[in-house]
Amino acid sequence: MNPNSYAGIIPENPDDVAVYFVYGTLCQGQCRQHCWPATPLGVHPAWVQGTLFGREDYPALRPGNQRVGGECWFFAKRDAERVTEVLDEIEVTNQPGHPNLYDRIELQANLVSTSHLQPANLPAFPQTWTASAYHYATDPLLDGFERLTEQETVFGKFSVWPAEKWRSTSVL
Repeated sequence: MNPNSYAGIIPENPDDVAVYFVYGTLCQGQCRQHCWPATPLGVHPAWVQGTLFGREDYPALRPGNQRVGGECWFFAKRDAERVTEVLDEIEVTNQPGHPNLYDRIELQANLVSTSHLQPANLPAFPQTWTASAYHYATDPLLDGFERLTEQETVFGKFSVWPAEKWRSTSVL
């Protein structure tokens, strides 16, 4: 993942947007990147507090105190209902007749400093956003996941999935 691939606006007013934090297959460059049902206003690197688990096919987030790297996807409020509906279906959340694979939650997502991506004359923007995200509904270790550890990335030290996301500064 290249830090220069992030684009779009960072809205100034949280009331104007719906924010979704993703950390796996819905991120840019991953297999479900094209499943979003609307065009985002912007996509920016971010992190949340949690514990990240991974296996070959997808990751799982649970409560914890690691810095878990991912992305905040910003959408116009008018798109929020449709985006939530599609993500709930992808994450098997609130689907009649099926137990939740993931639970939709709200958490605080912290934008990674994007000062090197923004012109210097732009006004300051909020760094922390309330975002919808998905926690794995059961113990990931029981489903073959392994706990991931923090690693150095171009944006700082984070747990990320897959391991090559935000490639290490040593390979840039």
